[in-house]
Amino acid sequence: MNLIEDKNFLKKESINFIETIILGNNFPFFLNKNAVVKDNNSFMSHVVLKRIEERKNKNEINSLYYPNFIKILNEFTKKNNISYKEIFRIAVNFSYNNNSKCSPIHVDHEFPHKQLLVYLNTVKDAFTIIYNKSKNKVLKKITPEKYKGVCFNSFPHVGFFPKEGERIVIVYTFK
Repeated sequence: MNLIEDKNFLKKESINFIETIILGNNFPFFLNKNAVVKDNNSFMSHVVLKRIEERKNKNEINSLYYPNFIKILNEFTKKNNISYKEIFRIAVNFSYNNNSKCSPIHVDHEFPHKQLLVYLNTVKDAFTIIYNKSKNKVLKKITPEKYKGVCFNSFPHVGFFPKEGERIVIVYTFK
């Protein structure tokens, strides 16, 4: 498994954007009734770029902040020598205690892709667990730490919901 963890890739301008805009009091999050398919695990999200499977147009941008999110993606990919051709999805997921332990094990798309998670806060009990392709072996358990980026290929994974507080993460998928 090719996994990159980086705790020091964001530039000051991006940190300022995260602190004042995303983590500020006026950033819009919208209710989603299901974290994965029809699992009844509610959470909030801000869709920046709609999933490629849901788009009518090639680039269906859904947020005025799209350029800021591209800047964050580019900071990670440039520092870690990753190139990309197309972005399939960008969203900020805001999860909380919804009386479920975690999402179902899933892969974000049914085709090969890379995934970048950028954690915006530290949460001790809201892990991301990455599994092997057959979903029977844990490959990596990731603890969300503020400003940590984690990039991996299209492996099955699960996100745990926090017991207290919230878990805020930017999710990118791309090739």
